Amino acid sequence: MNKRRVVRIEAKPGLAAEARNALLELQQATVAEPGCAEFGFFQGLADGHAFLLVEDFVDQAALDLHMAAPYTQAFFNRELVAGVTPIQKDWMG
Repeated sequence: MNKRRVVRIEAKPGLAAEARNALLELQQATVAEPGCAEFGFFQGLADGHAFLLVEDFVDQAALDLHMAAPYTQAFFNRELVAGVTPIQKDWMG
């Protein structure tokens, strides 16, 4: 069963451009994973520090491998992110 997550990522003040570039790098590596069904993000128009990330993996094991991947860890180790908030999907049906 697919593991789909939608999260809001808030970049630290003054680091929106760096966060976007880091997300682009992460996206490029992630979509090459065999267990990745979808990985994309959108940057807020009114608030450029806000990003909406949509990720879909074939199962929990694929998501776990993604989270442990060196490039995923490198993204978080860059300390560009002020917070990550899961978006409840109840309204999506």
